Amino acid sequence: MRGRLTFADKPLANHRIDRILTFEDDECDHIYTDEEGHFSFEANSLKSKLPGSIFYQTVVRIVIVTKYNGQDYMLWHSSQNGLKNPVEFKKHLLDINADLTTTEIKHHLVNPNKTSEEHYIFSICRWN
Repeated sequence: MRGRLTFADKPLANHRIDRILTFEDDECDHIYTDEEGHFSFEANSLKSKLPGSIFYQTVVRIVIVTKYNGQDYMLWHSSQNGLKNPVEFKKHLLDINADLTTTEIKHHLVNPNKTSEEHYIFSICRWN
């Protein structure tokens, strides 16, 4: 995952960004932006401690958030079924460009190769 953090198109340098992955427990980590506002998180592998069951559905919550002047800004908030990132998540998570002056909206993502695979994310980011 990588991206850039700005405020009114100006880079936010040395700014903390938190990632929270929730599967069975919360796994939290954070990074800081560079001088140009760029950041990247290493891939994180989640593993279950529960025995396999056909009645148990794996759901992972992904939250990427930052705080500025006491206010939280949602760069990414979603849930996914299963431990594998959906194709559309992978594509969008490699290009997170967040300007803190942008309003958070609900995005509808659909895998063009599998139209039954659709997801919703909440984010201040915009993608083409």
